[in-house]
Amino acid sequence: MKKFLPYAALTVAVGAAFFFIRPGSPAARRDPSNRFVQTRGSRFLIAGQPFRFVGANVSVMYRDDDRQRMPETLRQAAQAGIRVVRIWASGEGGPNDVGPVADQADWPRTHPFRWSPGNWNEDAFIHLDNVIAQAAQNNLQVQLCLANWWRDTGGVTQYLRWAGIADAADAQYKFGINPERAMAFYTNEKTRQLYREHLEKIVTRRNSVTGILYRDDPTIMGWELMNEAQAVTGRWTERRAWIAEMSAYLKSLDPNHAITPGDWGYRTAAERREWLADHRLQNIDYCDVHNYPKDDSDSFVDSPAALREFVENRAAAAFSLNKPLVFGEFGIGTQGYRGVSQTEWYRAFFESNVRAGSAGAMFWIFTPDPGRGYGITYSTSRDAAVLDEVKRAAQMFGALSSADPPERLTDPSRHLVPRQFSWSRSPGDPATMPQIIVRDDRSLLYQFKPQMAAAEQFEKIGSGPGYIWGFGVGHLDYLVPERADRRRVSEMIVRAHIQPVLPIDAKPEQIKTRVTLFVNGTDCGSRLIPVEPGNAPLIQEWRIDKLSVRLRAMRGLPITIRFAVSAEADWPYGVNISNWPEGYESHDAKPVEVEVRR
Repeated sequence: MKKFLPYAALTVAVGAAFFFIRPGSPAARRDPSNRFVQTRGSRFLIAGQPFRFVGANVSVMYRDDDRQRMPETLRQAAQAGIRVVRIWASGEGGPNDVGPVADQADWPRTHPFRWSPGNWNEDAFIHLDNVIAQAAQNNLQVQLCLANWWRDTGGVTQYLRWAGIADAADAQYKFGINPERAMAFYTNEKTRQLYREHLEKIVTRRNSVTGILYRDDPTIMGWELMNEAQAVTGRWTERRAWIAEMSAYLKSLDPNHAITPGDWGYRTAAERREWLADHRLQNIDYCDVHNYPKDDSDSFVDSPAALREFVENRAAAAFSLNKPLVFGEFGIGTQGYRGVSQTEWYRAFFESNVRAGSAGAMFWIFTPDPGRGYGITYSTSRDAAVLDEVKRAAQMFGALSSADPPERLTDPSRHLVPRQFSWSRSPGDPATMPQIIVRDDRSLLYQFKPQMAAAEQFEKIGSGPGYIWGFGVGHLDYLVPERADRRRVSEMIVRAHIQPVLPIDAKPEQIKTRVTLFVNGTDCGSRLIPVEPGNAPLIQEWRIDKLSVRLRAMRGLPITIRFAVSAEADWPYGVNISNWPEGYESHDAKPVEVEVRR
């Protein structure tokens, strides 16, 4: 297996270059207005100096043992080179309310921030006061996460239950959430009111330990509106309106701190576009991405090289917005993954982020508990090698804190599609040869079965008896073979039985696909194709009289017919070419036809 380059290549003279300007330092005291973490382009600044960091989610908020060991955990984090800790500042409902689906260690819930609407838990706020105070003592910045999509801490489904919508929490669905019903969180007047109350409660709180208002505390790096906020395909505008509303309200309460939405990331070109739109909002200051290679198979991160591609793609997306990128979560278990050890995965994660120009890279989760899933523990020697990687990465981020983003990642057009798969057949392969019919008028008809494609490239690909498909952005090619004779050609007609490829969470009536026909590279126009109703197939037809296309057909040269979905398409939902539905009288036609008329 190909290994990453050693850290030595990136860490020459690190000791001399390793520095951070922290709140309370002489530089910060000279300009108090800059003590907060600020953004400038793709970088964070503290006291006017670049700030890049290794960070960690820390286990200090909910379990009794974690709460008791909180000072020790934060001290150990600082000693490991961690500079930012991500902490939960949310939790809703009690032991008779919405509970977790998988991890039962925090159940029944005993430390929420709010037992019920109007019934706050002061003990949880006091504990958070202490966490922030301890973080300041250990020279740590704190990113506070203000809500949770998932049920672990109550989250969206508990907010909805308080608003009278009880069926969003449903064990029949993956992760115990009915996503269609949970989307109501973004639009329901009551849930939005309850969430705004939580924002005001947190942001305007005066820390009982330090006496500093949260909105005035430079120890707080920034606010994350929600952990892994999800949206059903086709309904992204509902989430975006919520992000716009809450980020504007939060800025009105606290103009000092940076805000990130907590979208978690994207897997497809369509999701990438929505992620960009969310992070382009006026009151959003930095971008956030999560990745768990083993669990998130649809991201196709199955090797350190693939992880590097994943990181670079997300960095390019953030740079296209001229905003910093933070990898807010990353995790691999002690057993490693795909024959690569946990330590090697962590090395790849940190090195990829350093090379890509990310502003910060945070892992899940720093904990005293060696039994916690994806935990990196300081209480035993088990994770010593991983913690060595954390320390090295902290030095690299510090040494390269002022480095500009790599030039190759500042061209977003090179990274519009997160990942694609492709295959092709050799010219003349019998598997690509169509049936050729010479008509009485000497026009030619080339008929292709779906699997006679000559090449394919899409975000996902697949085929079976009587069909071939590609999901998202890409293209599918068929090849009209070379002809010996020359002839006059007045027109070429291309027909195809095409359908969109639906995302798993989408309803058919919500999805279309924009397919453009290219004939030997010539754009012959697009069709917006919906899901066809019942057994009435929708046949797309292009009539082409462009001279460049006709000349090639006149000369009998091979012709490439390409059905393409571009990254800029308004509906980028792939191509599915299949045989006719059962009961349809096709009159011996094939799903793809190319007619060359005299």
